[in-house]
Amino acid sequence: SMIYGLRGPNYATVSACASSTNAIVDAFNLIRLGKANAIVTGGAEATISPSAVGGFNAMHALSTRNDEPETASRPFSASRDGFVMGEGSAALILEELDHAIARGATIYAEIAGGGMSADAY
Repeated sequence: SMIYGLRGPNYATVSACASSTNAIVDAFNLIRLGKANAIVTGGAEATISPSAVGGFNAMHALSTRNDEPETASRPFSASRDGFVMGEGSAALILEELDHAIARGATIYAEIAGGGMSADAY
């Protein structure tokens, strides 16, 4: 943020697989409440490590069809036998609508709302 001159809150949301979505909802709410005009938000997931792979392997949660990497991941197939671990990241620039219109920005989507809950047992 310092390299690009971005100001405002700079923090990491840590809520496991919901972290990126929670960060987007946080940014949406900050803009909705008038705390910012625009926010860069998103997340990254990089959990491939010996302990993570070992844990999922011990649970028999990983696909065993690794001989064909292009087709190993098949989450909606009746013949699926587990998941394939991966890593990724994404960033979004959220901006207050009138602010975006005033600067002539191309608007790709609008967030109408978001929510978070705790429903663990």
